Amino acid sequence: METSPLRTIRPAVAGDAPRIAEIYNQGIAERGATFETAPRTAAEMSRRLDEDAERYPLLVVEDGGALVGWAAIGPYRPRACYAGIGEFSIYLDRSARGRGLGRLLLAELIRAAARRGYWKLVSRIFPSNAASLALCRACGCREVGRYEKHARLDGRWLDVVIVERLIPENQPDALGG
Repeated sequence: METSPLRTIRPAVAGDAPRIAEIYNQGIAERGATFETAPRTAAEMSRRLDEDAERYPLLVVEDGGALVGWAAIGPYRPRACYAGIGEFSIYLDRSARGRGLGRLLLAELIRAAARRGYWKLVSRIFPSNAASLALCRACGCREVGRYEKHARLDGRWLDVVIVERLIPENQPDALGG
């Protein structure tokens, strides 16, 4: 895991659930990163932590001892042929944005995915979320398309940009091996 005197990235634990919910709820309220509209509770986030953490990690970043962000991998599709693809999310407290913490956190999540055998991570991002798109590009993701009118948020149809991050070390056939 990534650590420095002031910054630590580690797997989330049950006691982190209230703060994870609080950070997620900022993203929900801001309407810039998710189609979700109902705030999440600590109990809901705690249940997420109780899921298969070995397969679907949820990492947190601390800065100066304060939990200021989280990133997670979740299932992509239930079919066995997609078992090596995970869908990722990342949320930072508004006070922690623009300080490089998202890049550290996403890079560690990609390493965690590689260790678990994932060959690809994907996400969907609002086109208006320039910071998230830039973060994904900085961590090796590429934009592969756009879903038009993917869902409605507050009565408005919104598109999403589809990003993917290949994990070549887990694609031996793609490397000629």
